[in-house]
Amino acid sequence: MEEEIQTLKLKFNEIKEMGWIESPARTDCGIIGLTFEKLIGLPENQFEIPDFGNIEIKTKSNSRFANINLFNCVPTGPRFHEVERIKDVYGYPDSEFKDYKVLNGDVYANKLNRIGSRFRFQLCVDRNSEKITLCIYDKYGNKLEDDVYWDFDILKEKLSRKLTYLAIVNTDKRRTDGKLFFKYKTIDFYKLRSFDAFLCLIEKGSIRIKFKLSIFKDEKRLGKICDRGTSFSIEKDSIDKLFERIS
Repeated sequence: MEEEIQTLKLKFNEIKEMGWIESPARTDCGIIGLTFEKLIGLPENQFEIPDFGNIEIKTKSNSRFANINLFNCVPTGPRFHEVERIKDVYGYPDSEFKDYKVLNGDVYANKLNRIGSRFRFQLCVDRNSEKITLCIYDKYGNKLEDDVYWDFDILKEKLSRKLTYLAIVNTDKRRTDGKLFFKYKTIDFYKLRSFDAFLCLIEKGSIRIKFKLSIFKDEKRLGKICDRGTSFSIEKDSIDKLFERIS
């Protein structure tokens, strides 16, 4: 592991010396991390394995609203396509194509959160049944369902496989003449503390689940679901509570 850390540090320092780097895209949605991985010679990773040997790489911007995506995980339930069913039942009309529903929003364990205008969502961490349950309520607080869940064993496996070791690349970004630029400033290395720490942060609301269910709007796929992943993400100020800094 020490050899992997030192190798990644050397590659990072080479990129740091480049200063401000122009983005290959106008949007900053994921492009900072993808550009860094390309600069250190990594192919685009579509698999749930660490990016660099045993080290997962995450970029952290200077935005005070930014969260860090840990991993994606679809829930389990009595139906096969639970995420699509949740969108169809509890979603709200797309802003442009009103006949189709979308579902974009955050779900926390420490509070009810409204998604759309009619429904409230909340997570329940049940250590006895070893599940994180999705509870859905109407706008009056009446529970509508609680049979969709994330199993502890699946979450443990995802954490240990992808996030036992983590590198956080701290970045700045700016726009000049309509172009996006970013600078890679520092890199820090961490080791996962425990699954219990993960659960505690969910209970406190520092880790959330985010639904990102929209629709395709091109002519051939109009109205078909565009699922960008049901993600577990953490407040960047809580990273030290889930991971122990090792370098």
